[in-house]
Amino acid sequence: MIFLQVLSTEFTKLKRTKITWALGLVYCIAPFMVSLMMMVLKEPELARRMGLIAQKAQIAAGSADWPTYLTLTALLFMVGMIVLGIAEAFMFGREYAEGTAKNMLTLPVGRGTIVAAKLLVASAWFLIMCIAVYGESIALGFLVGLPGFVPGLIAKNALLVVRLVLEVLMLGSVTAWIAVAGRGYLAPVGFTILGLFLGDLFAHTGWGLWFPWSIVLLTSGAGGADAPIPGAGSMIVLVGVFLACAVGTYLTLDRADNTQ
Repeated sequence: MIFLQVLSTEFTKLKRTKITWALGLVYCIAPFMVSLMMMVLKEPELARRMGLIAQKAQIAAGSADWPTYLTLTALLFMVGMIVLGIAEAFMFGREYAEGTAKNMLTLPVGRGTIVAAKLLVASAWFLIMCIAVYGESIALGFLVGLPGFVPGLIAKNALLVVRLVLEVLMLGSVTAWIAVAGRGYLAPVGFTILGLFLGDLFAHTGWGLWFPWSIVLLTSGAGGADAPIPGAGSMIVLVGVFLACAVGTYLTLDRADNTQ
C-alpha cells in the first residue's frame, strides 16, 4: 500500500536526523526543572546551601506536595504546543530548507497521502515525547519524596494530560499549513510562539473558550481558578481548526509545482 510506504519513509527520515533526539532531550529537561522547584520548597535550607532562592520558588509554585506538583506537570503539556510546533515545522519545512521539495512534488504519490503521512509521523513523535516526559515526571515526584499522595491522584491527572495532548495535536495542522505556505522553518515556529502568547491574552477575555490556543491554556488551568472550563463547543472549534488547516495544507501542496 502506497500510504504505508510513504509512512515508512517518513519514519526512516525522522529516525536518521539529530533533531529527533535533540528535541526529545530538551523536552525531558522540563520535569527536572519542576522537580527542582519542589525540592527547593521542600528543603529550603538545602536550597540556600546550593545557592537557590526558595522564596522565589514559593511565590511561583506554592507548596511542595503532589497536588501542586501535578498541577505544574500538566502545564508542561500546555507548553507542548511549542514542541509540537517545532516537530511539525521540521516535518513540513525541511523539504524546502533542504531543497528536496521539488523532488517530493514530482513523486507519483498523491499529495494528500504525503500530508497525512507527515501529520501522523509528527503526531507519533510528539506522543512518544509526551509519554517519556510524563513517566519521568511521576518518577521524579516519588524520588523527591513529595507529601500528599493519595490513590487516584495520578489517574485523575493523567486524564487531564491526555486531554491536553489531544488538544495540542489538534493545533498541529496549523503549523503544518504555515510551514508549507511559508516554505520553511521560520514562519511556523514563529507563529507557534505567537499563538502561545495570544492564547494567554485571550484566555483572560470572554473569547477564551473559542480561541484555539486559549482553549489549551484554560484546560491546563493556566487561566486561573476562576477561569471557565472548556466544554464540547471548544472541542468542536479545535477539531474544525485541525480539519480546515489539514485541508489547507493539502490544497497548498496540490497547487504547487516542482519549481517550488
